[in-house]
Amino acid sequence: MSNQNPPPKPESLETRHAVTEKWRCKAMEKKYGWKLKRVEPKNSGFFKFDCVFEGDAEFPDYMEDN
Repeated sequence: MSNQNPPPKPESLETRHAVTEKWRCKAMEKKYGWKLKRVEPKNSGFFKFDCVFEGDAEFPDYMEDN
């Protein structure tokens, strides 16, 4: 028997990006076409909020060769 956790189900996958202002979450949603699930306050540091997006919401790699 294995003690490993199963991989997350695709529908439960979330990606977080920290921001300084709440409105930036909606701006990222619009710019990258990601689905914003919620905005969570952070209690420390420069970044005051976490934007929680549905799925794999990673920034494009503009340095990647085509």
